[in-house]
Amino acid sequence: MARIPTGASIAYPPGWTPAQSDRGTATAVLTAPGGRLIGYLNLTPRSGNEPLGRWARFRIAHNGEEHDTHVRALAAHRGLRFTTGTGSCVRDSYTTKTSANYIEIACLVVGRHRGVVAVGAAPPVDWRRLAPQLQRAVNSVRT
Repeated sequence: MARIPTGASIAYPPGWTPAQSDRGTATAVLTAPGGRLIGYLNLTPRSGNEPLGRWARFRIAHNGEEHDTHVRALAAHRGLRFTTGTGSCVRDSYTTKTSANYIEIACLVVGRHRGVVAVGAAPPVDWRRLAPQLQRAVNSVRT
């Protein structure tokens, strides 16, 4: 279980390890032999400007602002139930500024008093195998 200072948490799968991340956030990763990143989970407090009703558009634009390219929405859902709140999620694909390709599930989950952003990502070659783990982890989010 990874927790952030707001008290929110996300359960990461066995075999994943906590990793350094931005202050106030929590990250867990799965690496292949040799260190190649094959799975990424992150929990971040809502910064206040992420719109629940337009989350998919916001996230796609945010990825572009982070200098990702070829950002493409693959699926989006709103009004999803989480244990301690409701959320909107988007599955998208993108290429980072270092030319790495990823598919991600990114959800904004809003509880009674706070909100969090949960992200699970993997390279396309690993997506099919890791997507169930990433989905379970994101579904475990507690605000």
